[in-house]
Amino acid sequence: MSGREPDLRLITIIVACATFIAQLDVSLVLIALPAIAASFDVQPVDVSIGVTAYVLSQAVLLPGTEWVASRFGARRVFSCALAGFALTSALCALSGSVESFTAARVLQGAAAALVNSIGRIILVQSTPKSELVRIMSITTIPILLAPSLGPPLGGFIVTHLSWEWVFLVNVPLALAGIPLALRVVPRTDRGARRPFDFTGFLVAGIALTLLLSALDGIGAGRLSWQAACAMLAAGMLFGFWTIRHARRHPYPVLSLEPAGIRTFWVATAGGGLLARVSIRALPFVLTLMFQTALGLDAFWSGVLLFALSGGDLVLKFVVPPVLRRFGFRNLLIATAVLSAASIAACAAFSPSTPLWAIFVVLLASGMVRSFLFTGLSTLALADVPAPQLGAASVLWNVFLQVTNALAISVSTILLSASARVLGEPGASPALIDFRNTLIALAAIGALSTFSFVRLARDAGVNVSGWRPPAASGKQSEGTPPGGRARRQRA
Repeated sequence: MSGREPDLRLITIIVACATFIAQLDVSLVLIALPAIAASFDVQPVDVSIGVTAYVLSQAVLLPGTEWVASRFGARRVFSCALAGFALTSALCALSGSVESFTAARVLQGAAAALVNSIGRIILVQSTPKSELVRIMSITTIPILLAPSLGPPLGGFIVTHLSWEWVFLVNVPLALAGIPLALRVVPRTDRGARRPFDFTGFLVAGIALTLLLSALDGIGAGRLSWQAACAMLAAGMLFGFWTIRHARRHPYPVLSLEPAGIRTFWVATAGGGLLARVSIRALPFVLTLMFQTALGLDAFWSGVLLFALSGGDLVLKFVVPPVLRRFGFRNLLIATAVLSAASIAACAAFSPSTPLWAIFVVLLASGMVRSFLFTGLSTLALADVPAPQLGAASVLWNVFLQVTNALAISVSTILLSASARVLGEPGASPALIDFRNTLIALAAIGALSTFSFVRLARDAGVNVSGWRPPAASGKQSEGTPPGGRARRQRA
C-alpha cells in the first residue's frame, strides 16, 4: 500500500456505486427487451440471449480477475474496468441487430466482471477484520436495491425516452467513477510475477458455460431434458477437471484454498447455497404469482417486491451489534428458520389477501434476509488469511453467479412440474402451483440449518466480536465434507 492511510468510507462508497451500476443493468435490460426486440424486428425471446450472454461472460471471466488484479494492480484494473463498462454500454446502445447486441453484451459482461470482482478485492484488502461486518453490510445494499429499482426505472426510461437510454445512462456514471477511484483507492503493490494458468482458465470457463447454459435452458424450456442432462454431465466432468487441475497447478487461476476453511465452505457450498437459492428465487416466483395468479398489475407488483429490499435496508446497519451479541452460528440458524417460515407464509397469499398484509409479510422477510445475507457474506471471509483474500473474493463472486442462475432454474422447474402434475399439459401455472413452489423453496431454505448447526460456536469471532463461554473449547476451522484436511493455522 501507499504511505497514506486509505479513506475506507470513500472507497466503500465508490465500490458500492460501481457495483450498483453493474447490477442495475441486468434489471433495466429485462424491462427493455420488448422494445429492443421491436427495433430489431424480432421476437423478445430472440433478444434474451443478450441477458444470458451478459451473465455467462461474467461467470467465465471471474476466475481470472484475481490474477489480473495481482499482475497489474487493483486500482488500475478497476479504473480501466469502469472505462470499459462505459464504452461497452455505448456499444449496446448503438447496436442494430441481435448479433451486434449480443457481442456488445458479452464485452459489457466482461467489464462488469472486473468491476464487481476487483471492487470486492479492493475492499477486503483495505478493510481491517474488525470493520469487515460493517463494510459488508454497506456493500450488499447495491445488490439488494438494483433488482427492485430496475423494473420501475427501466419502464420509465423506455416509456419516456427510448431503450438506448437504458445503456446510455451508464456512460456518465461509470466515467465519473474513474477519477474518484484513481484519487481515493490506494495503490497496491503488484504481486509476484506468476504465469497465467491458461489451462485452468479454459477448463473452468467451459465448466461454468455448460452448467449455467444447461440451467438456463431448462428454466426457459429451450433445451430438452436429454440435451440438458448431457450438458450438465459434461459441465460436471469439466468441473472435476478444474478441481483436479487447481490442486496440482502451482499457480491456479481459480485457487480452491479458501474452500478448505470451514467457515468459507459453509457460507458458500454448504448451508449458504441452500439458503441463497431459496431466497433468490422468491422475487422471480412472486413476480409471476402477483401478475398471473393474483391479478395485480406490474406497478403494484413492483411496489410489493420493493418491500423485500426495503425490509433488508431497514436493519442492514443493525447487523454488527446483533452479531456481537449472538455470534454467527446462532444468527444464521435463527434467520434461516425465520426466512424459511416467511417464504412458506407467502404461499397463503390469495386474490383476497389485502395488499397491506402482503407488504408486511414481505417487509418482515426482507428484514430477516438482511441478517442472513450479511452474515453469510461476512462469515465467508472471516477466517480467510490475508494472502488468500483475493482468491476467496473470486470464488465468492463465482458462487453468487451460479446460485443466482440456479435459483431461477429451480423455481421454474418446480413451477412447471406442479403445473404438469396438477393441471393440463401446456397450461400456465395456477395459484396452487405457485403455492407448491413456495413451500418447496421454504423446505430447501430450512435444510440449510443442518449445515449451520455444525458450525463451531466461536466461528468468526475475530470478525463478529462475540465471545463464547470458555467451556465451549471448540475451534472455528475444520474440514469441509469431501475436502482435504486443511486446517487454518491460528
